[in-house]
Amino acid sequence: MLNNKNICVLGAGVSGLSTASYLSDSGYSVCIITRDDPRTATLRPEFSSSFPAASIIPHSVYSDKLSEIFRFSKDRFGKLHDNQFPGVTTTRHFELFSHPVSVPVYAKTMNQFEEFDDFKNEFYPDHPDYPAAAGWRYSAYFADWPLYFPTLIRNTLEKVKGFEIRTLSPDDIRELPYDIIINCTEIGSLKLFEDTSEQILHRGHLLNLPCAPAVRDLQGKVISYNFSPGKEVYQSESGIEQDVYCYSRKDGLVLGGSRQKGTFDSDGKWIGEESQDPVILVDNLKVPAQILELHSAILNHSFGYTLPPKSKMRSKVGYRFTRSHENGLRLEAEEFGNKLVIHNYGHGGAGVTLSWGCAHRVTELLKVATN
Repeated sequence: MLNNKNICVLGAGVSGLSTASYLSDSGYSVCIITRDDPRTATLRPEFSSSFPAASIIPHSVYSDKLSEIFRFSKDRFGKLHDNQFPGVTTTRHFELFSHPVSVPVYAKTMNQFEEFDDFKNEFYPDHPDYPAAAGWRYSAYFADWPLYFPTLIRNTLEKVKGFEIRTLSPDDIRELPYDIIINCTEIGSLKLFEDTSEQILHRGHLLNLPCAPAVRDLQGKVISYNFSPGKEVYQSESGIEQDVYCYSRKDGLVLGGSRQKGTFDSDGKWIGEESQDPVILVDNLKVPAQILELHSAILNHSFGYTLPPKSKMRSKVGYRFTRSHENGLRLEAEEFGNKLVIHNYGHGGAGVTLSWGCAHRVTELLKVATN
């Protein structure tokens, strides 16, 4: 019987915790081994689960099964919302561009999806100098991270059979006393399981405005937005167009973003794109000035919202492991020594978004591989 097998989840980020929780709810006995304790790893930029915007939107990830996985995950967040799981809320989200763009593939999966022409005569977040020319809006689920993640950690640790904080090597994997390994170690997979995929990291800067009130539309509904002003206004060092985003959380406003491509050297040092002038210093971190400038103009112009001085802001930088476009999200089973390993990593910027859908897919792979 599969539920009598010893199952170990490697990694305790949002993917590992969600997978362990889902397997436990499905009747399996599960242990977790993790290098990073999710309760205390909040300052480690490599532990990406400390830094998500946490909107349930399938951005920045590649998979031929993306629609299927996202639909299940979105439905699961919907059930959590209906059951008043801490931190699961809804937001009316706007994605706006100063130039023409194509409608995304995921449009049909979003609730109350509308294109720009359908609401351009209504209220929407806008920049006074770079007005929106295209985009869309929809209702999205949102995980208010200071509420959601601690609850997910606590609930999962109450369900699992064991929880161990330990740094592993490939040889250690082969000696673990488990029949089945669920690998949710993200970038750690490259060494642990000899993944030869190109190591792609995207570095992102976040600004937190503690105690700042939520951003609301004229009816008082909480909204969020992404805005792309065009490459001539904001681009990465390699010329990739950048966008900024804004979300309201329990701990204030979260403003992003940047998506700088790079990797780590053998000493764990960042090698890749750097913030280009102009940059500003926020909380002792160099941040692309466009993040603050664009948000300041949008919030003031659209909401009469004046940002506090930089001395009142907090800043973070985090890393997201994407793998290459060709390889994308890895959800598959393989034999590793005498063990069955099911991989669940390479989520890019959609780790929270796909967390429950990937957990469900892992359970399906388990059943197929052991029949």
